[in-house]
Amino acid sequence: MIKKCPPFTPPPPQLQNAAWDQKISYVIASTFWTGHLPASGTWGALVAWILHTFLFPNALTLENWPIALSLLGAVILIGIWTGDQVEKMTGIKDDSRVTVDEVAGYFLAVLFVPAGWQYTVPAFLLARAFDILKPPPANALQGLKGGLGIMVDDLIASVYAVLIMHFGLYLLGVY
Repeated sequence: MIKKCPPFTPPPPQLQNAAWDQKISYVIASTFWTGHLPASGTWGALVAWILHTFLFPNALTLENWPIALSLLGAVILIGIWTGDQVEKMTGIKDDSRVTVDEVAGYFLAVLFVPAGWQYTVPAFLLARAFDILKPPPANALQGLKGGLGIMVDDLIASVYAVLIMHFGLYLLGVY
């Protein structure tokens, strides 16, 4: 039997009466509502891929390492804070509607990788695969509470992706 994706997930009922800062946190944490779509993590990472590939393709390259590290650090910190806010608001640990962790995971997967879709597509696929597989220690760290728990498992999984990307690029003679 073919397993169907669940339909659009509604926003949490607490959001309706939430303060403006909580509503803004929710929009950011859900990566502009992509967290409500089936396979929400993939949609969140796809937003990151689109932004990276079409708006700032060189921002995460080695040549722009200060910008790359600043951007990655900002996304991680914002993700921890907004993820924490959503978890407090909903009471749901690592709510699937929170997809900012996939954005951070994708940005880590392409860190210092050359610009171009021929590099970003494999990094995207590796980041998604390792996020789904949750290899150690990502699987064990998934239990951490709050925004840190939301972010850390995706970041650990993306370490695998970025290492494979750089090893592959080295073997291919890209650098």
